[in-house]
Amino acid sequence: LGVLERDRHMVKLREALASVDSTNDRTGAAVRQGHPGAQILQFARLLPADLIVMGAAGAERPERPMGSVTATVVARSQCPVLIVPSGRRINPGAPGLFKRIVCAVDLAPASVSVIRQAVSLARETAALVTCVCIMMDPEPSSSEIHDRLLNAIPPEARGWCDIEVIVKRGVPAAEIIRVAETSNADVLLVGPPRRWTSTTQAVLARSVCPVLVTHDVRPLPYPVDKSTLSQTVPMVASPR
Repeated sequence: LGVLERDRHMVKLREALASVDSTNDRTGAAVRQGHPGAQILQFARLLPADLIVMGAAGAERPERPMGSVTATVVARSQCPVLIVPSGRRINPGAPGLFKRIVCAVDLAPASVSVIRQAVSLARETAALVTCVCIMMDPEPSSSEIHDRLLNAIPPEARGWCDIEVIVKRGVPAAEIIRVAETSNADVLLVGPPRRWTSTTQAVLARSVCPVLVTHDVRPLPYPVDKSTLSQTVPMVASPR
């Protein structure tokens, strides 16, 4: 980019920020040159960022709901990434506040981190957190899965949010989306994609509500003093 073109991009960015909230003095803008995904990741790591927010076409472009840049950032980011589908209506009276949070988990140990990040978000608004686990195999039983999820929820979290657990059988992505839609979720939390054909990728392709992809390298901060943390029972993935 030349100096003049860089300046034009900077002006447009600042105008866009001002059009959203002209009174916010804690915003900034930056222009970088190179591969978009790589530059976003590098910029986020240098800050270091607590969260990356990106857009996706979502339901408006079902044939390709998430561009290659967004897919790259989701797969390689070290901090959580919030994907917001285009056309998503924002409540002007409470922008960015999540009152209904759906948390999609399985029986892998990493799901404990997803649950903790969901309840940390819930603390800000005393939100309702719905932990949903969709299993395709008949074992373990639904009651056993339900108990494992309850044991993975930090006990202190019940003091600042309501938590419910849903266990179903079916195709994970389709059922997760259905639960999010029927509960009118403000945000859906999922773990990072383990492969390009993962449930996370399928959820991102179909969700009409914002999706927060968690990452263990730089998770969302947990709002409890270390001296009050309780031991939780780790979940172990069922044999395949």
